[in-house]
Amino acid sequence: MDKEIAALLKEHYDLTEVRPEMEIKKDLGLSSFDLMNLICIVEEHYHIELEEERYRALVTVSDVCDYVAELTGQGGKA
Repeated sequence: MDKEIAALLKEHYDLTEVRPEMEIKKDLGLSSFDLMNLICIVEEHYHIELEEERYRALVTVSDVCDYVAELTGQGGKA
């Protein structure tokens, strides 16, 4: 899961380095608009719907990976 999310971030935001512990806004430099766009990209890629209350609490790349794993039933990092 970590590698897939990292690949999406790199592809859509022209990033060279993405690690699970990196903060989406602080370390990756994404804006609130970028985060909303990322949510749409993830939803479309995995065919899931993220709950607004939950995605507002996503701070790190790992948070996104864990939440997507939970929703897709993959229950962990791959």
